[in-house]
Amino acid sequence: MVSRNMVLYLLCFMILTVNSHGPPQERDNEDIAMGRKMGAKWCNMAKACNHDRVPICGISHAGDVVGFRDLCDMFDYNCIRRRNYRQTACPEDKSMLTVSRRPTNSYYDD
Repeated sequence: MVSRNMVLYLLCFMILTVNSHGPPQERDNEDIAMGRKMGAKWCNMAKACNHDRVPICGISHAGDVVGFRDLCDMFDYNCIRRRNYRQTACPEDKSMLTVSRRPTNSYYDD
C-alpha cells in the first residue's frame, strides 16, 4: 500500500516539475514585448488589411523608429519578422529613422 505521505510527495513533485518548464518569466515578457508571442495577431491583421500607401512610422519596444510604406506594411513586417512595432508620429527629421522600408526617396518628400 502506498502511504498518504508518499502520494502527497509525488503530487508536489509533479506540480513543481511542471512549473519549472518553459522560458523564464523575464524572457517570456521580452518575447511578448517584441511580438514573438503575438505573431498570429499581426498575421491576421496583415491578411485583412488593404494597402493605402500612406506612409507611417512605427516604434519598437527598444525605441527604434522605422518608416513603413503604410499600416499594412507594418503589420506584414511584424508578422514575418516577429516584431511588435506600433504606429507612432513620424519625426520631423527623417534622418532620425532607424530605417525606412519605403523603396523610393519620395518618403522623404513633404
